[in-house]
Amino acid sequence: MSATAQRKEFELDYLLHPAKAFRTPMDVVADPNLSAQEKRAILSSWASDACAVEAAPELRQPPSAPIVRFDDVMDALKLLDGEATNK
Repeated sequence: MSATAQRKEFELDYLLHPAKAFRTPMDVVADPNLSAQEKRAILSSWASDACAVEAAPELRQPPSAPIVRFDDVMDALKLLDGEATNK
């Protein structure tokens, strides 16, 4: 597999399973290797997961990852949007 293909697979895994790669939504915002669009996509995926099974969030969470609250994801998105408007 080429390096480009590996990077795309790695980024797709971030998008589909953000809790595997990041401990908190703010870790996504702070990642210097991701573009604003990549961060927004990852946080949006995380928000979707947080809302998907509201009564049982552990069903959408890997065993080793903490439960992430929807409000925490929204705070991270607001911070990211604020950074984007300040550039």
